[in-house]
Amino acid sequence: MWNYTEKVFEHFKNPKNVGEIENPDAVGEVGSIVCGDALKLTLKIDRITEKIVDAKFKTFGCASAIASSSALTEMGKGLTLAEAARITTQQIADFLG
Repeated sequence: MWNYTEKVFEHFKNPKNVGEIENPDAVGEVGSIVCGDALKLTLKIDRITEKIVDAKFKTFGCASAIASSSALTEMGKGLTLAEAARITTQQIADFLG
């Protein structure tokens, strides 16, 4: 019945960084009418290093959308904005196994 990896299951059942940062330095929103998933990502950024010091998300969607959003926040912390902007869907899939 469950065709996802254990890591996907873990990030779905116990997602990391759920919520919204108060007074964020950056906000990103994306959604797909076709599949019905929507993501709001808020970031706190160190203005000197341009590194992401905190990331939170709110996602409406399926298990894989929630797990992917959780993984993205974990992967992005500590990266510069330029580095985080280069995270691909394949890298998220690899992270989740």
